[in-house]
Amino acid sequence: MFRHEGPARDPRLNARIAAYLAWIAGFVNSGGFILLGTFTSHVTGNIGRASTDLAEGDFGAAASALILVLSFFLGSFGASLIIEGSSERMPQAYGIALSAQALLLMSFVFIAALSRATHARVLDAQAALLCMAMGMQNSLVTRLSGAVVRTTHLTGIVTDLGIEAARWYRWRRARLNLPALFKGRVSPEKPAKRQAPLLLTIVGAFLSGALLGSLLTVHASRWAMMVPAAATLAASIYAFSQRDRLSIPPPPRE
Repeated sequence: MFRHEGPARDPRLNARIAAYLAWIAGFVNSGGFILLGTFTSHVTGNIGRASTDLAEGDFGAAASALILVLSFFLGSFGASLIIEGSSERMPQAYGIALSAQALLLMSFVFIAALSRATHARVLDAQAALLCMAMGMQNSLVTRLSGAVVRTTHLTGIVTDLGIEAARWYRWRRARLNLPALFKGRVSPEKPAKRQAPLLLTIVGAFLSGALLGSLLTVHASRWAMMVPAAATLAASIYAFSQRDRLSIPPPPRE
C-alpha cells in the first residue's frame, strides 16, 4: 500500500487508500461542522468566510478564518517535509506522517473536552487542529498517488466525474452511430475504465464518512472524533509494518 509512489502505482491500491482516507475526511468534515460551525477538510469555504468578514469589518473573525487556511497549509507543509526529508524508508515515512495526523485528531478531542468555551474564536482555534490534520492527509495522499487522488474535498472529484461522463457519452454515441448535438473538435476515444470507478469510490466513501460522522457527533459530541483518529492510527501502524520492497533483493531464479 505504501511501498510505491507516483501515477504508476497499481490503480487498485489507489482506490483502496482513496476510499479509506476519503471516509476519514468526510467524517472529520461533518463532525467538525457540527461541533465548531466550520468546515475543516478544505480551504475554499474559509477563504470565502474571511472575505465576507473583511467586507463586514469583523477583522477578528477574518483573521481566524485565515488562520484556518494557514493551518491547512502548515499541515500540508509538515507532511511533505516528513515524507521527503525523512531518512526512514518510504512506508515508515508515511507511517510517521499518518501518526502525526492521528495525534492532531486526538489532541483536538482532549482539548475540546477540557474546554467548555463556546466563543467563536476559541472554536476556531480548535478547528485549526482539524484543518492541519486534513492538510497533512491531502498532502500525503497526493504525494503517494502522484496527484491522482485527492480525498479531503469533492469539488475536483465531481468536476472530473462530469468530464468522464462527457467522454463516455461521446464514445457510446459514436459507437451507436447516434446524431451528435455538437460537431466534435476531438474524435471520441474510449475513456479509461478505472477512472470513473475511482472517482465514484471517493465520493461514496466521503459521503458515508460524513453521514457516520454526523450521526456519531450528534450522540457522542467531541468524542466521536476518536473514530477517525483511531482509523488514521491504524493506517500508520499498517505503514510501519511494511518494508520497502525495493530494499529486499529478489529471490534467485531456479
